[in-house]
Amino acid sequence: MTLAKDFQHLLAVVSEVGRLYEDLVYIGGIAVYLHAINQAATMAYAEATNDADLYISVAELSELREIEELTQNHRLKKHEFQKGGFSFDVYAERQSSLPVPYDQVMAYADEYDGIRVACIEHLLVLKLEAAADRHASEHGRKDAKDVIRLLLLAGQGAIDAQRAVAYLHPRHFERLELIVNGPEFTSLAQGNAKTAKTLRTTCRKSFAAVARAYEGQGSR
Repeated sequence: MTLAKDFQHLLAVVSEVGRLYEDLVYIGGIAVYLHAINQAATMAYAEATNDADLYISVAELSELREIEELTQNHRLKKHEFQKGGFSFDVYAERQSSLPVPYDQVMAYADEYDGIRVACIEHLLVLKLEAAADRHASEHGRKDAKDVIRLLLLAGQGAIDAQRAVAYLHPRHFERLELIVNGPEFTSLAQGNAKTAKTLRTTCRKSFAAVARAYEGQGSR
């Protein structure tokens, strides 16, 4: 299959799995993609991915285990399974080390064509956690670009700054500042310096709103 067909197949599998479980919400790159592709201002910057991350209740983790062959990754506090030729990373309620609790992610989840995804605010924190952990890698560059996409979405008035900073720790804020002043805008703009400058300006406005909320509650 071509890359486009592969990704459409992944979306179909993501939808299939998501509809089986009421207490499942997607996080990570697949969630960022669905937010971005559904907004005119970010549609051009949506990026396909080749796997999916999900957050699930403990009760439905047991049900998932009965259907899929789960492998536990103790170091990263997650489970993994393969479906349709794609990798799924599973983070479970009260069993993961994710900075945003499952109940909060589920409570504020958005939905696109029946696929539940974490809201922009929670995704921002989760992506900053990933970006801080692996910033020196190619995955870290993808995380940085996803953070930029989320800030662009925030620039459309689609973010609650207070919700965004509720679980934002100093290392997240430091990584956010580095990303806003970093080089990934040029990559996202495919080398167009003028477009990169415009993207950075929009993101700096979103960053300023998040910074005000973060400083207003005091650094932790």
